[in-house]
Amino acid sequence: MDGQELKLYEQRTQEAQFLRDENRFLQADRDHYRKEWYFANERNNVLKNRIEEVEAENRRLQQQNLELTARTSANEDQAPPPWVKPSVVRRRRKKPGRKEGHPAALRPMPEQIDAHQQVPLPQDSDGRPSCPHCNSCLLDLEKHERIIEDIIPAKVVVTCYHTASGFCPCCRKRIESRALEQPPAANITHWPRACCCA
Repeated sequence: MDGQELKLYEQRTQEAQFLRDENRFLQADRDHYRKEWYFANERNNVLKNRIEEVEAENRRLQQQNLELTARTSANEDQAPPPWVKPSVVRRRRKKPGRKEGHPAALRPMPEQIDAHQQVPLPQDSDGRPSCPHCNSCLLDLEKHERIIEDIIPAKVVVTCYHTASGFCPCCRKRIESRALEQPPAANITHWPRACCCA
């Protein structure tokens, strides 16, 4: 073999090796896509079965709807039983309550107050007003008058509780003194309102 034939032989050997490698790559690619195709085919079959089930359910519901519609139209021809109320057209309800900014509609102040009762705030060991929950010293003290009318048969007894309140920095709320027999506060402030005893 001379040099030219040897070069040609090596060239053909390289081409054969390249074609073998390419053949192996293409076979692996084919096997991969064959697996993908198999799984896609399985998913497709599952979806086809689901579609058939849904279509059967749809046909059943349409038939049921037709039967109910036919029954309802047959019942509409008959007069409703006597206990069935006629359908009333509902009008939109007006918003309850008065409009914002209206003058307060309060009960008139009592003409006389029968009893005045002082209701002090709880105090700490130094005699300062304190919070009953956390014993913190109260700030921003204010005075209030809470007028309570007890209606007793044949007599109205009006009691004005002179209370005080202060802001608790720990609880972050206003604390007001209360007497044991004092009813709960209404939490509705209508100030300024002059007390008749002032």
